[in-house]
Amino acid sequence: MSATGTRTRPPRPPQLLVASHNRGAGLELLQLAERRGFAVRHAHSAAQALEQAQAAPPDLVVLDASLTDLNVFATSRALRDHPHVGPGTPLLLIAIQRPSSPQHHAALRAGVWEFLCHPFHAEEVGAKLDTYVLLKLDSDRARRETSVADAAGFCTVRGLALRAHELTLQAFHHAEPLACVALAPVSADGQNAGAVDLLANVLRATGRRSDAIGRVGPGEFAVIAPGTDRAGAVLLAERLARALSDASGEGARDLRAGYDAVGNARYTPIEPKNLLARATTALRAAKGQGGPNWIQGFVG
Repeated sequence: MSATGTRTRPPRPPQLLVASHNRGAGLELLQLAERRGFAVRHAHSAAQALEQAQAAPPDLVVLDASLTDLNVFATSRALRDHPHVGPGTPLLLIAIQRPSSPQHHAALRAGVWEFLCHPFHAEEVGAKLDTYVLLKLDSDRARRETSVADAAGFCTVRGLALRAHELTLQAFHHAEPLACVALAPVSADGQNAGAVDLLANVLRATGRRSDAIGRVGPGEFAVIAPGTDRAGAVLLAERLARALSDASGEGARDLRAGYDAVGNARYTPIEPKNLLARATTALRAAKGQGGPNWIQGFVG
């Protein structure tokens, strides 16, 4: 899961957007990137960063905490919502002091991929920038070659796989948990098209910005939730069941869920595709249970 590598640089200068109000670590990073051949743009505020992203989509964004018009996590969330940045553009945050566990958790939820600790080790940071750009270009290529979202805005299976890879990398760098919860409505007569639509509406209305939500099979959905452990996965499923109950009056007896999670993605590495597969396997087990066993964790 390391963000360093030795792959060949892309043929065009990679586009780096640095948002920093002061002339300290942000300027130092800007100069370091320029020496490595990046095309660098400097924004002095969150508003300027959003304007710069609109003018030319960046391959990589770096923020520091000196921005004065928005705090750095709000800036990250605003950039994540920007169509020219979105969830697939690596976004890094300069840290002058060693980040605490709560700061790592907040950064993960805000869409920050990794902290860059200052003072910088030039070669190490340069290698990180290079590799993140290559990840972005690979992701862009994959998104061009296949559909990653359906007409309703949910990730396709391919789209979920891409987001799972990105979120696993982020959870690794923040030493945070990561969970996948698979869900499906059931009905006695097997005619559950209306229930599927209702669950889709609930997921769309209650999904967190940091989560990836998509379809994994006919009438089946999956939520990849960074910063969520096994207990949190159960709470997530229960929250969705309550929301479904409020919307339909039927409750959890018409919902089945399966999940898997890692407590710390740095110390318990997992292949993103395996996390998805295990959650869907647990969902299939839950479909055969029902009642108080409507939610099942993966058992290896």
